Amino acid sequence: MNTEPITIDGVAGPVVVATNALWGHRALTVGGQPAPRVGKHQYTLPATAGGTVYATVRSAYGDPYPTVEVNGVRHRTGPKIPVVLRVLSLLPFALAIGGGLVGGLFGALGVLANVAVARTRIPSIVKALIMVGVAVVACLVMLAVAVALALSGVTSQS
Repeated sequence: MNTEPITIDGVAGPVVVATNALWGHRALTVGGQPAPRVGKHQYTLPATAGGTVYATVRSAYGDPYPTVEVNGVRHRTGPKIPVVLRVLSLLPFALAIGGGLVGGLFGALGVLANVAVARTRIPSIVKALIMVGVAVVACLVMLAVAVALALSGVTSQS
């Protein structure tokens, strides 16, 4: 997923942040040319006056639109993600509370799926519905696995 090009004072060209939707890895381009990475989240960008400026790319949990910081000024590359969606993305993790190891496994998988949904560019209401659906499916699958394990005698009996 690519952000819309943004103009940053002192940078020679529009800046675009490309994000891998599944893993969240980012790449920066300026005027269509890749910017060299100099650190985990740092890049060098060509400056309008010649030379380079340093940029740091930061993102919040589940936010598909990172912030690009140049010379101490932060530039958002898209709208903020509502807090409700951030909370909903963690909903499947509640399975770990009552589900033990099996619940934790399916809860973690549900959270990963919801973070991937949060990073997409679909309307927020659709994201919320999908996230609730992921939590319900994770719960049902966890229950099915727990019942299957109980019926097979894998669980310990007192």
